[in-house]
Amino acid sequence: MKLFLKDNKGYIITYFFSLALTLMYCNLNGFIELSENVYIVMFNTFILLIFLAFRYYQNRKLYGLFMSGFTDLKEVFLELGSGELSENVSKVLKELHNLYKAEILKADKLHKEHFRFINQWVHQMKTPLSVMQLQLQQYEGEEEYDNMQEEVNKLKEGLNMAMHFARLDSFEKDFLVEKVSLKKLARDTVNEEKKLFIKNKIIPKIEIDESIEVYSDAKWLKFILTQVIINGVKYSQGKGKELVIKAYEDEKEIKLDILDEGIGIPTKDIKRVFDSFFTGENGRKYGESTGMGLYITKEVCKNLGHEVEIESFANVGTKVTIKFNNQS
Repeated sequence: MKLFLKDNKGYIITYFFSLALTLMYCNLNGFIELSENVYIVMFNTFILLIFLAFRYYQNRKLYGLFMSGFTDLKEVFLELGSGELSENVSKVLKELHNLYKAEILKADKLHKEHFRFINQWVHQMKTPLSVMQLQLQQYEGEEEYDNMQEEVNKLKEGLNMAMHFARLDSFEKDFLVEKVSLKKLARDTVNEEKKLFIKNKIIPKIEIDESIEVYSDAKWLKFILTQVIINGVKYSQGKGKELVIKAYEDEKEIKLDILDEGIGIPTKDIKRVFDSFFTGENGRKYGESTGMGLYITKEVCKNLGHEVEIESFANVGTKVTIKFNNQS
């Protein structure tokens, strides 16, 4: 009602101003008696109120929409009233919705094409990468072997991350929930990254009981663990001695901890490490950080219904904790 009165303020002011001028003119020229003024004011005001009430009734839904706003796109198709203003606003909203829908479909098409291209590109790159790895084996033991192997590993890691990032938008089509043994998962992941541990002289330790199992997607969970391990080793170069993977459970949840003895994360960066493309002080110092590993980890955990937390102290180390609901 407040908005309606503001919208019709001009009508009301014009009416009273015109009525006052008319009465003044009629009284000065003796056309009406002074006692008739009250009757004329009451009669004309009654007509104004009837007009305003009818106008409000016609547009009441429109004014209600202006005050409350949209809560659902479907409200665009609601009839806003029989008034000319309401009908025209309703028509404009429907046209805007159609334009918006067309833009969404266009953007969705481009996104799907981009997603298809990334997937095809990653798979195409895997073939020459595999060939490079096979050819590289014949140079094992030579002086340049380690440097070349390191560059090949970087390519492999980058392609793996690009593929998983591209799959985030279609996550619901690419996961399978099953019972996963945390000890087996940790052991397999560490074995795959054993060259990384040997090169950086870091000892992995797995402290997980055989009986601890969680419901999750083994493939995505392995990707998460790999990202955390690579980060832990990368930022422990020349300092860390051990990287510990341990798990424990209680009545409510199971926790998987990955602890390193690296350089740690500065306090000012700790709240932003899960932001996309955030590299922080360590990323700029060590270089070659995409800022996407922990972001993808966070998104995957969210999609799987897990929680991920991180604690870190400069020059002490970092602990990443993944929490699972205990459904045993």
